[in-house]
Amino acid sequence: MAPEVSFTSFKNIVNGGFRDAKEHTYGHNPATGEQLWDVPVATKQDVDDAVQAARTAFKSWRKTTLAERKKTVGAVLDVYKRHFREFGDLLLKENGKPTVFADGEAKIIIDQFEFYLDLKLDDEVIELKDRTCIKRWVPVGVVAAILPWNFPLANVGGKMIPALLAGNAIIIKPSPFTPYSALKFVEIAQQVLPPGLVQVLAGDDRLGPWLTHHPDVGKIAFTGSVASGKKVMEAASKTLKRVILELGGNDASIVCPDIDVDEVAPKLVRGAFFNSGQVCATVKRVYVHQDIYDKFLAAAVKAVNAVKWGDPLGADVFLGPTQNSMQFTKVKDIYDDVKDKGYKVAVGGNIAPGNGLYAEPSLIDNPPNDARIVTEEQFAPMLPIQVWSDEEEVIERANDSKMGLGGNVWSKDETRARRIAESLEAGSVFINGVEMLTNHAPYGGIKESGIGLEGGPDAIKGYCDVQVLHTNIR
Repeated sequence: MAPEVSFTSFKNIVNGGFRDAKEHTYGHNPATGEQLWDVPVATKQDVDDAVQAARTAFKSWRKTTLAERKKTVGAVLDVYKRHFREFGDLLLKENGKPTVFADGEAKIIIDQFEFYLDLKLDDEVIELKDRTCIKRWVPVGVVAAILPWNFPLANVGGKMIPALLAGNAIIIKPSPFTPYSALKFVEIAQQVLPPGLVQVLAGDDRLGPWLTHHPDVGKIAFTGSVASGKKVMEAASKTLKRVILELGGNDASIVCPDIDVDEVAPKLVRGAFFNSGQVCATVKRVYVHQDIYDKFLAAAVKAVNAVKWGDPLGADVFLGPTQNSMQFTKVKDIYDDVKDKGYKVAVGGNIAPGNGLYAEPSLIDNPPNDARIVTEEQFAPMLPIQVWSDEEEVIERANDSKMGLGGNVWSKDETRARRIAESLEAGSVFINGVEMLTNHAPYGGIKESGIGLEGGPDAIKGYCDVQVLHTNIR
């Protein structure tokens, strides 16, 4: 009989057991302002203990076969499925996602398990005249996974599953804004995992540096802001830790004049406002050809007015609150800047009163290229739409960013769409579709949007080093 699991009590997990602390923190429900449950603040000793436990677990785990690892990791999926409904409810409270999207994220982790568990990790043989070379994929050791607050559960699966299948042990650090789903997931995973193989530590601003500077951590898998990613890379450089950095984006959408306005405008609006705009790879700025600009803007305004926003528990709600007060302050600053500069607001433009962290879904009509709403990653339900006329010029504007995570191009002319897409400086470019990442294809950023790739058929290899065995022919 499976042990009873409480979704109102949360502890750190070190070496297979609960670990409390003298100091505690807590998150808030962004829809109501309600204070949520206490969580322990990890100490430096907790970090040292967790790393030591991970190193011990790794020594045995690395010797298992991929088939054996798949069997154990698959058992974690079985445990998770028994609590799928509770995780959806938990995400709704800690993250503010409307019910359908909270449940959707809870399902993403199932999809991740099913995809990664089907991958292979075969040696590669290179035959030479004087020797045989075997290229092997070997685990890096202890992985520290540092998670963001916008997808707190999906990022657990995206990092933990391939890391384990590669033969590593992993320590997970959730965002202090959304610690609950990661803490609970790792807790239930202890039912089938060896102690120390997967651990989780919640904490304050000291915790990340403790992990990234620790000499016995071999790899850091980080998802978050560009500024924080640079700090992670700096820390990793001290011991040449391997890194995967999935950072921010300011994704450009280029709309050609031959598209169906009434079809494309709503897709771009919903792409921009999904998860309240709190997505790294999503629509952040839209460039519309001058021949259809007015018609497109009118259709986009209509689409915004059709978006239902507010209480995540409400029926058919698409857009919920901003997740945390720190981000909400940034959102308000962007909204205020639009008003202060006198940019034309096509729809919305206000912060909603009350306890919830709500911003109106908004469109800004043709702001200048140097406007903050254009140059910065908004992470808010506010979308700038600009005019273009020359193809080379709009590509240059789209690429005029230090970021390069994603982008999309819309045209019925496949040759033109492909030509523009290949000119965009971004890791993932979508033709006639908004950014919709998939486990089946690798994703990552170029320029300051990151280093390394996640997902795709080589996902497990991303958590490995390469060893080449040379056997001489006698």
